[in-house]
Amino acid sequence: MCDASYNFVLVDIGAAGRCSDGGVFSSSEMGKSFINNILNVPTEKEIGQYGLIPFYAVADEAFPLLKNLIRPFPGRGKRKLPLDESIFNYRLSRSRRTIENTFGIMASKWRILRRPIIAGEKTVNAITKAVVVLHNFVKMSEKMLKFDITVAH
Repeated sequence: MCDASYNFVLVDIGAAGRCSDGGVFSSSEMGKSFINNILNVPTEKEIGQYGLIPFYAVADEAFPLLKNLIRPFPGRGKRKLPLDESIFNYRLSRSRRTIENTFGIMASKWRILRRPIIAGEKTVNAITKAVVVLHNFVKMSEKMLKFDITVAH
């Protein structure tokens, strides 16, 4: 999971790449926490005239619909969706781009991610964890550097 600033906020590493997203989610600690509603999701917030709005993680069709996990309406290609559902799916799809972009940013900085990593599972997991931490560290450092330059002027 990532935030709107392309920082990873929750990572679960260790499933084989050939497994389905839904299967990985259901068997991962993160997925089990979502399913059992024990993940520390922020409480709902007051948003202007709309009242209390809950926080959601955004997922694609492979994931289940849960209390704090939202996914598109089913039926893409199978049936014509009503306009409101189609608009919802489009906007949800745009919000999912954030995680895709986060992976893209990370892969563009860390060349090791551009090809399959030929190593044992423990080594691949360690490399992945290191790259995620370094990604967030670099993003934080760039933000602090930008702030320092702005304050100096």
